[in-house]
Amino acid sequence: MDNSQTSSEHPQSESPEGSPPNYDNNKPYHSKRPHKKSRTGCRNCKARKVKCDEARPVCRSCRLRKADCVYPTPAASTAPSSNSSITNSPQRPPEPLSAPQNASSPDVVSISSGDEPMEEVGPLTVSPVFRHGQMDVTDMKLLWFYTSSTCTSFSVDQGPANPINEVLRNRMVQVAFENPFLMDSLFGLASLHMQSLELSHDPARALTYRARSFEGYRLAVEKAQPETFPALLANSLLLTALSSQNFRDEDSKKLYLIDWMIVWRGIGLVIDLMGVEKLIDSGLYCLFNRPSVDVEQATNHIPVCLVSMLNSIEPSDPDFLNVETYYETLQFLGSLYQNLHDGFGPIMMLRIITWFTFVPRNFVQLARELRPRALIILAYYAAFLKFPSDVWWIKNVGNRSLRDLCEHIGPEWQQYLLVPHMARLVEGELELGRVLFEDPNWSPQKPNSLRLDPTASVTLVDEKGRRVEWIPAEKKLVLMDSRGQVITKGEAIEKWRADINSTFTFDP
Repeated sequence: MDNSQTSSEHPQSESPEGSPPNYDNNKPYHSKRPHKKSRTGCRNCKARKVKCDEARPVCRSCRLRKADCVYPTPAASTAPSSNSSITNSPQRPPEPLSAPQNASSPDVVSISSGDEPMEEVGPLTVSPVFRHGQMDVTDMKLLWFYTSSTCTSFSVDQGPANPINEVLRNRMVQVAFENPFLMDSLFGLASLHMQSLELSHDPARALTYRARSFEGYRLAVEKAQPETFPALLANSLLLTALSSQNFRDEDSKKLYLIDWMIVWRGIGLVIDLMGVEKLIDSGLYCLFNRPSVDVEQATNHIPVCLVSMLNSIEPSDPDFLNVETYYETLQFLGSLYQNLHDGFGPIMMLRIITWFTFVPRNFVQLARELRPRALIILAYYAAFLKFPSDVWWIKNVGNRSLRDLCEHIGPEWQQYLLVPHMARLVEGELELGRVLFEDPNWSPQKPNSLRLDPTASVTLVDEKGRRVEWIPAEKKLVLMDSRGQVITKGEAIEKWRADINSTFTFDP
């Protein structure tokens, strides 16, 4: 891109897919007799060699693919009805699923942050309900690995009595048994975790789990049934880890950080869909606690060159209308610089990993349009993503994103990319911190030995990074100050005067 006045479509390249998994030698046990193979599916499903649910007049696969659904005539039989399937598909034991060989990569998932639809995922046959009898030996091994190892690899608090780990191990699995797409996410995560540890795994089957999870999640979002809200909430979080595999696949699409940002923003969309009360009642809300952000203080820590980049925008520049959005995004970037002075502890890592949940909605669109200034800001954030090197699903996210962004941004913008270019060349927390601060002698402050609980600052916060608390009796959120005290309605309105378009409300 030559300058900020030019916008281009987000490049859509396809990631390679593995071949469909072979389940012939490891079929799940069914307590009932096997179903009779259907020979009355539509012509499209027969041509694609996928299972047809025989729904009339249009089967699910054709409906998802927006293809003409034509059945052979005369029809030999009618598909049986179902009264127990949450997806209204025929009630019969489903066959093992496989990813279509010619579909686009299921890892390239976008959850719309505005009016644009979610990015299409290749059509897949999805199991309507999950039954214990459908789990084969491999599934059981993956579930065991998730509950014994994977579930403890997400929290910043690695203590033995960490409540987050208990939620991930128990409540998450309970919800997954009621929602097949969430169970597929757990299987997929366990597979990726095993791959990161160089343990024996089936890459093709792992791909199928991820594809099936994405497809089932899309269908559940479209239906938006209250009974699936906890599963939607949990899956929106797990998708951030599932989709991160694209950063480690060398042939996956470039600039995937933009798609990943949209996946992160999808968490807020699901919370908006279900409401805060259902979030609290789900038993999963502690997974969504974040460190609070003081944007006023963070403003003082924005890199000077990025402030200069905004100050140089002329009124005639199309980006002039976006200065406020860029500035608000830089405030949250400044909060990373501000807190990096306190060292490389678990809270700092959580701030980095969850940063996308704070960026303004309008910034997401600017990044999708590949605006150079938006990409430059993302390049600085990508440098921070090199810090959580011990988090297996964050591995290579920073390096891959830095490479893609620095190579894409045109030469006329390189004066603002000195820090990202230098960050590509160094490894290690201290060296990376010195690059970010452009100070070869920089070192973090010594930690406060009196602070016994490093995760005490992790709490429920709003989209602006401010602490909030749910009042069950009144069924509403209240804004808290830095001391944990309730702010009056008048004080809150004064603080939020600039946030006219905020979806947060103080009304009873």
